[in-house]
Amino acid sequence: MEWTILLTITFLAATVQSATGFGFGLIAVSVFLILLDSVAAIQIVIIVTLAMSCIHWPKLRGLAPAHLLKWLLIGCTLGFPLGIYVYNQLDIDAIKLVVAVLIILISLQNGWRLLAKPKQNLTPDKEEHKAGSVLGVGIISGLMASAMAMPGPAVMLYLSRTSLSKNEIRATIITSFLFSYAGALLLQTIFIGIETQTWVTAGVLIPAALTGVAAGHMLSNKINQKLFKWLILLILMLTGLFMLFNL
Repeated sequence: MEWTILLTITFLAATVQSATGFGFGLIAVSVFLILLDSVAAIQIVIIVTLAMSCIHWPKLRGLAPAHLLKWLLIGCTLGFPLGIYVYNQLDIDAIKLVVAVLIILISLQNGWRLLAKPKQNLTPDKEEHKAGSVLGVGIISGLMASAMAMPGPAVMLYLSRTSLSKNEIRATIITSFLFSYAGALLLQTIFIGIETQTWVTAGVLIPAALTGVAAGHMLSNKINQKLFKWLILLILMLTGLFMLFNL
């Protein structure tokens, strides 16, 4: 039963990621922590998401703005060690609490944005990507990558307020994911250690994730995007509340 749930959630989370650009870490980490009751859940998500990013990246490479990407990746590099420190200091219940609160806050913020009227882009593209701001976003993203396998929320929230095109946003996210999860996996392997069973579990889940990537790509062309985003928010909100109630 546990394997059935793990495979199902992996497929659904990968479908969401493929259709919307992010979300795998938020969904998979929260559910995996509940099922496995171990911080190894974070390592599993890092491995699976890295595999997914390797599949996505060749199709989008070169589309991300170079100036934005440079400072974002520098920030991620600075954030990695902080994330390892946080990972070492927090116990499983503390991590569950942080993840649950983070999911709820992000869901509320994105729900507010969906309800608000769309704003016109009033500032030129160059003014949107100040080095200091992007560096800060990168540090938060890198910290969350190595501590909780969640580099996406900080980057996505920043990019959603820019005038970048859909493909530029997707390319920036996927490139940052590839870099963040590779760095997080390296540091986890060196400073924490990854057990054989964790590698085996991730290996079993990767085919389900790649199937979800294909399904999400087809689904995104057939379902109203705004409705799909509301469904995602509902799932995330319920997941966050469920985690809080099960602490």
